[in-house]
Amino acid sequence: MKKYTSGNATVTIQEDMQDMFMGFLKTVAPGAEAIMDAELKRIEKEAVREWPKRKPQIRRDSEGNVVFSRKTSLESYKRFKRGMSVDANGNFIVFLKNTAPYSYVIRYGVDSENWRRQDIIQPTGRRVADETLIKPHRKTANKVVKALANDLMKRV
Repeated sequence: MKKYTSGNATVTIQEDMQDMFMGFLKTVAPGAEAIMDAELKRIEKEAVREWPKRKPQIRRDSEGNVVFSRKTSLESYKRFKRGMSVDANGNFIVFLKNTAPYSYVIRYGVDSENWRRQDIIQPTGRRVADETLIKPHRKTANKVVKALANDLMKRV
């Protein structure tokens, strides 16, 4: 059961009601889910590739041998979640988010590296979530809306 509040009004939607709305969307615009999911998968793939990975701690002795090694990454690049839901106003919401509680405060550093251990070329101090999630969402929003409108017009 999910609870949505807008001002003084509160709407509670049970999971079966959520499924009914999603089934309605699939019936009215069958290509809508495919279009939205394809865009979210593309954005998620790029976000995982460009999400900075923390380097492990390595200590060496005077001869250069590794004495101590510890993984310091909390692997927030693996914590992405895609989904669709309905809000209190009846709007369909499609989302891609990083579920790590600290994900929005991660910033690019001087020596940030991606999944291939290559340097990330982004201005130092910018928030990773802004660059990898929010900006790509804004860039593709009009494309998705136009594709959905075309899909709905074919049905009418």
